[in-house]
Amino acid sequence: MENISPLKAVMEIWKVKRGKPEDVLSRQQSRLADLINFARSNSQYYAQKYSELPERITSLQQIPPVTKSELMDHFNDWVTDPEITIEGVKEFVSNMSLVGYLYLGRYMVSTTSGSTGVPGIFIQDKDSDTIMKTLMAIRGTTKLKWSDILKVAAKGGRNAAVCSTAGHFTAFSTAERLRLKRPSNGKIRAFSIQSPLSTLVKELNEYQPALIGGYATAMEILAEEQKAGRLNIQPVAILLGGEKLYPNVREKLGSVFQARVLDLYGGTEATAMTFECEEGQFHVNTDWIIFEPVDEYYQPVPPGKQSHSVLITNLANRIQPLIRYELTDRVIMSPESCKCGRPFPVVQVEGRTDDILKFSTNGQIVHILPLALKTIVEEIPGVRCFQLIQTAPDQLTVRLEVDEGNLRDQVWENVREALLDYFATQGLTNLLIEKSDELPQRNPKSGKYQHVWVDYHE
Repeated sequence: MENISPLKAVMEIWKVKRGKPEDVLSRQQSRLADLINFARSNSQYYAQKYSELPERITSLQQIPPVTKSELMDHFNDWVTDPEITIEGVKEFVSNMSLVGYLYLGRYMVSTTSGSTGVPGIFIQDKDSDTIMKTLMAIRGTTKLKWSDILKVAAKGGRNAAVCSTAGHFTAFSTAERLRLKRPSNGKIRAFSIQSPLSTLVKELNEYQPALIGGYATAMEILAEEQKAGRLNIQPVAILLGGEKLYPNVREKLGSVFQARVLDLYGGTEATAMTFECEEGQFHVNTDWIIFEPVDEYYQPVPPGKQSHSVLITNLANRIQPLIRYELTDRVIMSPESCKCGRPFPVVQVEGRTDDILKFSTNGQIVHILPLALKTIVEEIPGVRCFQLIQTAPDQLTVRLEVDEGNLRDQVWENVREALLDYFATQGLTNLLIEKSDELPQRNPKSGKYQHVWVDYHE
């Protein structure tokens, strides 16, 4: 893939907007062949993994799937630029002052723990970033009308990213990178979900965003603040992603804020996997993403049937090739085309379902966002996997698994202290945090780890 400018990315993406599915497939297959050849030639990992495959691959099923843990175990051989090393990247992401800056002066880096308990570090070059951002800008805003865009401009175009600021996570890194490009114009700003709710509300009131984005659980809490009159913002649109958006929450957000609600299914591995059309359906960007619903044996699952997981191939990323990479999301591909007329297939996604926790102090309810707790714990050295369970009105139980070579008691104390410190910033100083004898357990149906939930009856 030659260097791609923003203008060329726009042209490529517009070309297939109302094209035929076979035109999209033709582009996809050409890009896939180029990616496989590139990976074989430039990644030691793929060269070895594909060494016994035929030179000309005629079917995706000939290619063995890969997992996050497998790729992370072979990180230095996986990447196609030998200057990139796991040691160097880990040192980079350990420095919070570098959020928003480029690794080696040319690569975007994002981290994730994911829902399978295996930490991940993902890298994009300029071309991949350009394609993903252009897909989101053009297709991800499909539901916006020209009148909405004019309203955004009239409100100053300010964009609030309500996200975790506890690590080099995609939303925070992206917001910071854009802010650093033009630090004086104030068009984008990250707002920390780790902040006390009163602080977050105050900052948003002062900023008055035209667009606001974040997790559905965070937006739901902010909607309650807006209803109560403590928050007073009038965004034109609310941009959501990373969690399942339930119909009642969508309706609440649209009603309370009088704003358009746009949802997105994507991930750190490929931010623009899908877009939402006017009919409220998720479409897969199949000109740049190959999306394969599979069963537990990696065999194809037919349209209309729920998958065990999904294999994605990101056709834009040459630095960290993701070819038949397993995401543990359960999806259903629609057998029908969408009424909107676009040539991209429709998918339903199970999504994440962590709970908002509720504690009380001085007669007032304090809502705790699951993402805030997750990002605090997963950044503690030695934590491999965890689950946080509210087992009483004033009690949190922690299931903890530590990395090999770490003392579980020491890691536990660090987790406990970090949680107590965070709860104190929220005005909660009398909570009981207990260590469970049980290790974290996967959901028997989805195979994922639910990280935060409530397990008691009031």
